[in-house]
Order: sequence, then structure tokens, then C-alpha cells
Amino acid sequence: MDKIPVNIISGFLGSGKTTAIIKLLRQKSAEEQWAVIINEFGKISIDSQTIRSITSDTGTVYDISGGCICCSAKGYFQENLQEIIGSGRYSRIIIEPSGLGGIDMVSEIVHESSNLQLMPVICLVDISCIEIPRLHLLPVYRAQISKADIIAFSKCDLLEDIMTQDRLVDRFKLQFPDKQNCLILSDTKLLPLLSDHNSRFDEINSKYRIITKDSLKLTDDNYRQKSYHFEKDTFFDTAQLISFFNDHPLIIRAKGHLQTDKGWILLNFTLSGCSFEPCEAMDQNELIIISEKQSFDLMGTLDDKINATIQY
Repeated sequence: MDKIPVNIISGFLGSGKTTAIIKLLRQKSAEEQWAVIINEFGKISIDSQTIRSITSDTGTVYDISGGCICCSAKGYFQENLQEIIGSGRYSRIIIEPSGLGGIDMVSEIVHESSNLQLMPVICLVDISCIEIPRLHLLPVYRAQISKADIIAFSKCDLLEDIMTQDRLVDRFKLQFPDKQNCLILSDTKLLPLLSDHNSRFDEINSKYRIITKDSLKLTDDNYRQKSYHFEKDTFFDTAQLISFFNDHPLIIRAKGHLQTDKGWILLNFTLSGCSFEPCEAMDQNELIIISEKQSFDLMGTLDDKINATIQY
């Protein structure tokens, strides 16, 4: 049996991994069957729901939530891989690790399987976050970039002009000088790279395949999450939601499906800001908030403040 190519698409929380995978699924050949493993740190599978609702008949989504597959959810990840291999149905596997996880353990598990071919690892970087100092203080952010073969900048279309893009790319090159020769200025041109295992990227760096005693030990124990569920007829005020996130800078990520004054929306909050996209009506409102562990005391005070964003 030919080995199944495996593509890991990593990146920090909110970097656009799910959006990039949706684009890839829409671009692939209709004859190809892909398996997509989505790993979410939170207990609510927002990203998996998004892919299933947008991309029908383009692939099978395997959902692993409630921990990172590089550590606490490692066993579930291995089970999914064995199920995919055993089915004999798939011509490619796409893996989206949690935005808080490293790729060392994931790469090692894939690399050790005689049935799988590990392809160059892609890391999505939100170009609009490059100048946010707090992000660069997070070890997982730097580790994801340093261990990847290809860096693809996302959200370039949201920048004001090409000069801003060039300035941000130059800033990134100063921060990560060893990645200057593996940069892709778009998350829409990834499809040819999935199979390009003989490209220049293959010889750049294979450190991500090796875990040494000196390797940075990333763990999802450094973060906490809190999930919220509300009845379907609950309405949220979008202006109040924006104010809520602006008033709580210790929150590093939030996402969810909410019914608001603008209708049903997919909320996406990252360190670069808050966005709302229209979505299908859901059976209930659901929201997940992620914070660093040292600020977890904040989580206990959020309930009343979340309720303050509800319209009555």
C-alpha cells in the first residue's frame, strides 16, 4: 500500500488554520478523499462545526477536543490515525493541531508510521499580529514558527496596502532570520505545496522531527478554557461583546456561535481584534474563552460580565 501523505497545518490561536483548510478542501480534486483531523483545546468543537457546515462532501472530519494532541489528547490522535489508515479510503490526511500545541510529538507519531508520509510542516502566521509584543512573549508562538518548514502569512487581504505588508514581512524576517527563505505571502496558494516533498523546503530543517532532552516542553497545562452555553432564544449585543473583549486584555482567544442583534454570527476574537461572520442558525448559543493559566482567576469573574452582553 502506498504511504498516505500527511500535512500538518499549525499556527497560533486565531491564525486562520481552519479558513486555510476550508480553502484547500474546495480546491482539491473531487476524486480525492481527504481525512481532516481537527484538534481544539476547548471542549466546544467550533472549528469542526464550521468545516462541516461549509464543506459538504469534500472530506471526513475527525474531531479531537478538550486538549492538545501533542500531550493530553495524544491517545485520541493515535486512535484516529489508525482508524483512517485501516479504512483504506483516504488519499491524504490534513492535521490541524490546537493553536496552543507544538508539532514535535505530532510529527514524531506520523513519521514513525510505516503507512504515512510526513510532508513539510506549514505554519500559518497572522500577519496583522506580527507587531503585537505580547504574542512574541508566548513560547508556543515562537516554537510553532521555528519548527515549521513553510511559513504562510494569513489575513494579508485585511492590510491597508502593500507597503504595510512589506513592512510587516521585514519585521518578521528580523524576528525569525532563519525563516527568510520559506515564506509564502498567501494562505490561498497552499495546495501545490501539499505534495511538494521534493522542493527546496525539504532540505531546510528537519529539527521538528527530533525531540531532545533540551527541547522546549510545551504543554496545554499553561492555559485554561471556559465554555458557555445559552438557550437558542438568547440574544447578544455585538457592541457590548466588543467592549467586553477590549476590557479584558488577558483573554487570548474566544470563538463561538451566537445569536446577536446582527443575526446568527461566528464570533472570532484574537489578539488582533474581534470579528463577526454570518453563520447558520444553531440549536444553542455557545462560546469558548481561553486565557493563560496565570490569569485564570479572571475566568471566575466572567459569568456576570458575559451576561451583561445579553439583550433583554
